[in-house]
Formats: sequence, structure tokens, C-alpha cells
Amino acid sequence: PALIIAYNTGMRMGEIKALRWSYIDWDNMMIRLPKEITKESKPKSIPINHHVKAALGKLPRTIHDYIITYKGRPMTGKNHMRSPFPKACKKAGIPYGRKQPGGITFHDMRTAVKSHMEEAGVGEARRDAILGHSKKGMDKHYLFLSDESLRKGMDQYTAWLDEQINALSENVAHFVAQEAI
Repeated sequence: PALIIAYNTGMRMGEIKALRWSYIDWDNMMIRLPKEITKESKPKSIPINHHVKAALGKLPRTIHDYIITYKGRPMTGKNHMRSPFPKACKKAGIPYGRKQPGGITFHDMRTAVKSHMEEAGVGEARRDAILGHSKKGMDKHYLFLSDESLRKGMDQYTAWLDEQINALSENVAHFVAQEAI
């Protein structure tokens, strides 16, 4: 679930570890992060797409309100996500770490999300608002995006992402069919 949330929202590891059920605005399908847990120390609203909704729907509610847990406990410790992610990479045969040739880190998902949002045609202002990147120049004084505007950007990204997933699925199905012949 943490990887699905990261890849679909661009949220930072610390934001995901601190994510609570009380931050989920189901009526408006938004994640409302308080300023205390964002790197930029500003509240942030992130649209929930169908991938994140499905991942959240499969998770149990816990007594302490945290969404991402390990054995029912919050992952609030400094190294809580650092251990499972390298293990998952190893299990998947993916090199982990910046020092490894072709290696990845958890933060690389954030880079991928911003790059893929660009490929999907999501405008810079929407990308930056969803990811929580600082506004530059006069934008920081005059640009305030509504939930609906953020949702449009997320919908555009999600449509692109779904196209990529479908194309990959079709390629895999074609490959499997060719191998069976």
C-alpha cells in the first residue's frame, strides 16, 4: 500500500509513514496533510485516484489512526520504511540504492511521478501543487489551486498511468500467448 500511495501521489516517505485515517477526506476524495508532517511546513491537499482508493480500502483500521502499519503498529521510527523497501526490491530482483548500478530508492518514485505527470500533460502548477513543490516567482503570491483543479491534474495523470498499465498488460499477454505456441 505504501508503494501504491507513493507512485500515485508522489508523497514523501515521511508523509506516508505519518498518514492517518483522519487525514482522509472521503467526501471530496482528498488526502489533507497538516503542515506538521509536510517538508514545506504547509498544509497540502492531494487527490485520491482509484488506485489509492482501492489500496486504502484493503487496509485495516487501527486504534491509533495510522494508515501504514507493520504488525499493527505505526511506522513512526526513522528506519521503519528503510528496511522493508530494500527487501522488497531484492525479492523483485531490482537493485536497491544509489551506489548500485541501476539501483533505486524510495524517493525515486517521487521523481518518477513528477516525470510521468509531465508525460501525461499535467501542467507545472498542478504538478507542483500535488507534489508540494514550492511555487516560484509571482506564483507564490497569486496562484491558489482549488481541489477541483488538483483533481483534474490527478485525473489526467491517472488516465495516462492506466494507459501504460493496460499497454504493459497487453504486451505481457501477447508474450505469454507467443510462448505458449
